[in-house]
Amino acid sequence: MRSFTDSAPLAAAFVLANALALEVASPDGQVRFQLATDAEQRLVYSVSAHGQPRLAPARAGIIMDGRDLGAGVALGDAVTRRIKEAFPWRGPKNRATNHCVAAEIPVHPRDGGLAWTLEVRVFNDGAAFRYRVPGEGPRHIAGESTTWQVPPGATLWLQTDTDDYEGEYHAVPADRVPLEEKVGDRTRPVHIGPPMTIVYPDGAFGLLTEAALFRYSGLTLRPEGEARFRAAFEDDPEGWSHPGEILSPWRVLVLARDLNGLVNSDVIAALNEPPDPTLFPDGPNTAWLRPGKAPCTWMVFGNDGANWDKQKWFVDVAAATGCEYLLVDAGWRSERWGWLKDGGNVWARAAELVRYGAERGVGIVLWHAYPDGRDDSPGLTTIEAREEFFRECARAGVKGVKIDFFNSESRATIEAYEDLLRRAAKYQLLVNFHGANKPTGEARTWPNEITREGIREQEYVLWDVLPLAHYGALPFTRLAAGHADFLPGYLQARHLKNTTQVFQMAAVVVFSSPFLCWPDNPEAYLHSPWLSFVRSVPVTWDETRVLPGSVIGETVLLARRRGEEWYVAALNCRDESRTLELDLASLNLAGKVMTTYREGGAKTEVRIESGGPPPVDGKLTITLPAGGGFLAHFAPPREFPGWR
Repeated sequence: MRSFTDSAPLAAAFVLANALALEVASPDGQVRFQLATDAEQRLVYSVSAHGQPRLAPARAGIIMDGRDLGAGVALGDAVTRRIKEAFPWRGPKNRATNHCVAAEIPVHPRDGGLAWTLEVRVFNDGAAFRYRVPGEGPRHIAGESTTWQVPPGATLWLQTDTDDYEGEYHAVPADRVPLEEKVGDRTRPVHIGPPMTIVYPDGAFGLLTEAALFRYSGLTLRPEGEARFRAAFEDDPEGWSHPGEILSPWRVLVLARDLNGLVNSDVIAALNEPPDPTLFPDGPNTAWLRPGKAPCTWMVFGNDGANWDKQKWFVDVAAATGCEYLLVDAGWRSERWGWLKDGGNVWARAAELVRYGAERGVGIVLWHAYPDGRDDSPGLTTIEAREEFFRECARAGVKGVKIDFFNSESRATIEAYEDLLRRAAKYQLLVNFHGANKPTGEARTWPNEITREGIREQEYVLWDVLPLAHYGALPFTRLAAGHADFLPGYLQARHLKNTTQVFQMAAVVVFSSPFLCWPDNPEAYLHSPWLSFVRSVPVTWDETRVLPGSVIGETVLLARRRGEEWYVAALNCRDESRTLELDLASLNLAGKVMTTYREGGAKTEVRIESGGPPPVDGKLTITLPAGGGFLAHFAPPREFPGWR
């Protein structure tokens, strides 16, 4: 890792734009964050890139103890520095970069009140700011006066479920986002759950979200009309108490000229602190942080899947399908599903299952509810309950936990997320959060968070249909902010709905996760032509490229590399069949062996061709039905030892 900082003023990066405005520019000078006070002496900011406005002037401020700290202020002299470092990452690539200009700008109330600092970081592909307010003792935060003004003519891709972030992504002109929506028989104000992707009139992209959400309430965006959005904190409507210094999450705008730049941005991860080396000596590559695949007992049988008598069968089929883990989902802790029968003890049974799994190379991950009062497990709302659960998991040899039903991002719940990660790390346990909020890059600080939900995923396919446009939007919206437990890869006809089997298996590459759960019955994979792919497909990657021809909400063309092998996936997210030409020349596939998975005649049919070379010119023509897909694997030729 290499880094350098320089606290001396950077003339090229930080200049006095006019009598009232300051400007911080990115290392390449193309992205500019401007800060000023308006005629009412309120703090105002804007962002531009390559000479184009990306956020028009809008107000900034935090509301503390009944006062808007962004009102009636003057700006002081800034201290600036450059940051340039690389760090290991577990996302679309294995290394990430933190390269930015950082500024700390003093903000002084004109009436002599409490001075505070606006921290700004400007990257070659984004800009972010946060509030740092000194002090001791409890203070009351009522919210923020922060707003975002999207330029005219932009289109937004957004979702409005801020309970568990499981809304459908859809496109809306920025100036036509409704202020209210009908939910059931009631009308409620619209709140947008970040990330929200902006498509600018010139074809560039932006992504609005927050980063490093710790010890604060989670942000939602409240539309105010005319493409303006205000910071809202739905789960703390009366505000919250904060002891000592206040450090808000970063308010982030990721910028990219194309979808490849959006997917590969490191801004959100870079705004988080590195992991504690005493807990994670090799960061995300620490030995016990082992990514992998798993069947999920609930996806196959509902809560009945947790029945004790089924667990060793699940281990057997997990091993047969090349899975590193078995996720024992909801139900195992209740008397109904047999873990307590014949005088049994759940932890003795868990240890027995761990031993059985270890003999077959399968680790055990256990589900647990977060709230109290459920009939399928006690809660984890107290420190004592968390310690007891993690301690028993460690004694039994369990490798990880799935914690479910948070359904909030209040200040108290956000603190619980971090406390759970901290305590789980002490016992070397992986964590998968469900019923959860958005990711904000916290997996850099806590790499034992192996995945999280916070997405409308394919659990819904069991009783509903996901719109094709939702599939086509997710790689460039929610997944651009962090990992997601999407449950890709159905095989059985009753689960395919508006997709095909090839679409579903291509989605395994598109919606990859360091902890990937297979949604269908494991027997379906064992008795399918996909078994080799199921056993061998990676879940972490060295490189990802969004290929030309990708269109948000319509077409996903993605290439991912692990070592010397490339996987190329295509999803047709339109309601019509199409013929596309893939340009793979930049992948340098010469000398590799190609395996292709093409659409057959019916939704459950696949045509597999293996052993041939990639096309010499790198051009590959594919025909996709509505909701259809394509998958290709390119690998070096294999040689096997023998006596001659």
